[in-house]
Amino acid sequence: MRFRQILLSTAGFALVALAVAWLDPRVQDKFSQLVHAGDGIASWDNRMLDFVGAVVSTIRYQSIDNGVVMVFAAIGAVLFVFMVRT
Repeated sequence: MRFRQILLSTAGFALVALAVAWLDPRVQDKFSQLVHAGDGIASWDNRMLDFVGAVVSTIRYQSIDNGVVMVFAAIGAVLFVFMVRT
C-alpha cells in the first residue's frame, strides 16, 4: 500500500509539472516537431531529446519564477490524491 501511495504522489507531481510546462510555447513547438516528424532531417531520438530538454528547461525556469505556485500545486495534487483515495 505504501508503494502505491508513493507512486500516486509522484504521478500527481509529474502531472502538475507537465501541465505547467505544456503552457510554454517552446514545449508545444517541440512536441509538434516530435509528432509530425519535424523537418525530416533529425532522427526520432534527437527530436525526443529536444522535447525532453525543452520540458526540463521550462520546468526549471517555471519553478524558479513561480516557486511558490509550483509548491502549492504539488501539495494540492498530493492532497487531492489522498482525499480521493479514502
